[in-house]
Amino acid sequence: MKKKSSKEIGNVGENIAVKYLEGLGYVLIDRNWRSGRFGSGEIDIIMTKGVVIVFVEVKYRRQGCFGFASQSIDERKKSRLYDTANEYLVTKGYNLNIDCLFSAVLIDDYNDSRSISFIENIFI
Repeated sequence: MKKKSSKEIGNVGENIAVKYLEGLGYVLIDRNWRSGRFGSGEIDIIMTKGVVIVFVEVKYRRQGCFGFASQSIDERKKSRLYDTANEYLVTKGYNLNIDCLFSAVLIDDYNDSRSISFIENIFI
């Protein structure tokens, strides 16, 4: 059996997150949007909840590899997410005064159990 690439593993986590958020009433509008200007910025999932655009960072960890998902969103990651989201809004023609949230879905799979945490605003 071929070992999954990090991109394939990331897609598994994003699929889990999208299904979870859709169950909470969120609507998917974009996935894996890459920044042109900042080069290394990527937004995993972009959804709406009512009139609010929600930029979602997904962290998926299996069997405790590299620590728990919650440990992987630091201030540098938040700053990059914010900059990339601003570029997304400009590129897509949104008004910069639109209501936005920056959220995270944290998924930890360990043995046969799964823990999913949703942080609605990671900038609090």
